[in-house]
Amino acid sequence: MKKINLLIAILLLMFLSNTCSVIDPEVEEFSDFDAEIGKEMSSYQIPSLSACVIKNDEMVWAKYYGNSAVSNSLPDSGSIYSVASVSKTILLTAVMQLFEQGLIDLDTDINDYLPILIRNPHYTDEKITIRILLTHTSGLAWPVDDYEVPGFYDYYPLDSAPTLSEWIPQYVLPGGSNYVNAVWKSTVPGERELYSNIGTGILGYLVEVITGTDFNSYCIQNIFTPLEMSSTSYAYADLEMDKVVKKYWKNYQLIEPYRQLFFPAQSLKTTMEDYSHLMIAYLNGGIYKGTRVLQEKTINTILQIHNPASGRCLIWKKTVGGWYEHQGGEPGVAAQVEFNPDKKIGLIIFSNKRTGQVYLGNKIHSMIRRIANNYF
Repeated sequence: MKKINLLIAILLLMFLSNTCSVIDPEVEEFSDFDAEIGKEMSSYQIPSLSACVIKNDEMVWAKYYGNSAVSNSLPDSGSIYSVASVSKTILLTAVMQLFEQGLIDLDTDINDYLPILIRNPHYTDEKITIRILLTHTSGLAWPVDDYEVPGFYDYYPLDSAPTLSEWIPQYVLPGGSNYVNAVWKSTVPGERELYSNIGTGILGYLVEVITGTDFNSYCIQNIFTPLEMSSTSYAYADLEMDKVVKKYWKNYQLIEPYRQLFFPAQSLKTTMEDYSHLMIAYLNGGIYKGTRVLQEKTINTILQIHNPASGRCLIWKKTVGGWYEHQGGEPGVAAQVEFNPDKKIGLIIFSNKRTGQVYLGNKIHSMIRRIANNYF
């Protein structure tokens, strides 16, 4: 028993050995905060966790937790996390930049822009618009899992997944080589919210068609570079691999780096610091350090609620207390990002194991939100 208690104490020290923080002296700190985070990480086998709070135009609180018993590389400010569906917030930003430039209209049929004809086969006379895709109301399935749409969630090593123009016709169009009826649900486009990785993948394809460049290159030029997100990309090839945080299954089983078909909606890699620059822009009318990536009126358009029942806006969801949030989850990833534009506060939580503890209503999230509330 003494040996077990000693081992637990050693592991807890490992969790705390690489934490750091930037804290306003007026903020109430919790004497047991680090210990409680360590307990949650140990209980749920979370190898690493990074969290921060943003106020106005800067990061005002940040901590990095890692278990050196799992990996010799503990997280720090340069650690690059995969963020799963939080990627959709970058996709949204890209789409709305094209909207601002007059290159697309949110309520025009997407087939006016695409070289293929996409229709819900249950409602062939009903158009599908960009706004419909941004609100997950096209009738496309998630898909829920690989059984519903076989092959859709296949893992491709590093950056080797097929291009958007290759897989979308095969999965979305009746008669395609990977098409199954479950891709489309019998719901009128624009009426029922069904979260869709296929639908948001189509938005990435639309960006490529409109701009004549691949999606990642567009984001580097028009989002990552202006926002000084120098350690951010959809492609592993652009990153320093020794800084990329490894992903883990349960029991600390390592997952090799991969990409999935719908990469604009799922495969972003970024540091917490880099992503904070995007959040600062959203908190400040589209501006980061004097550089504008979106107009303020565009931000307002993004944050208009389209589904009061779910709080769905354009990609983002509005929750209690005036917060807008998005989650990310896949094997080896759990990410939670949210911001309160009225209070000019945001928070970020990145982890390298899929766990609900970082999401709304769970303990780790609640603890970080309590820190954020101190800056109101």
